[in-house]
Amino acid sequence: MAKAIKINHVTLIVDNLEKAGAFYEQELGLEKLPAFRFDYPVMFFKFNDEQQLHLSEWDDRTSFRGHICVQVDDFNSIFFRMKALQVIDVSPWGKVRKLPDGAMQMFVRDPAGNLVELSSAPGAGIDP
Repeated sequence: MAKAIKINHVTLIVDNLEKAGAFYEQELGLEKLPAFRFDYPVMFFKFNDEQQLHLSEWDDRTSFRGHICVQVDDFNSIFFRMKALQVIDVSPWGKVRKLPDGAMQMFVRDPAGNLVELSSAPGAGIDP
């Protein structure tokens, strides 16, 4: 039986492509990729050699708790940057915290209101 083996890409719907694209490129350090040409605005970003984030501009409504989770390489730096941007959202899933496996977790809203979980690797060095 055939089975799913990996996530190729995730598409998030945004209401302002330029603003959302700047957030993912400048604040989360994703590399912008050439995007396919569609009849609506899109941007593609590279997570790694096998996974991408696609942004599509539409007027859809965003989810309150639905989210993507992105593991970051420096949780402390990202935490302070997200705090300065005032985009940390504790209402859907709770405060910034350490999970039972040792990973740190926080949830932020991108400029379009999409919820993004940012996490560290379990056991990563975190400055309390």
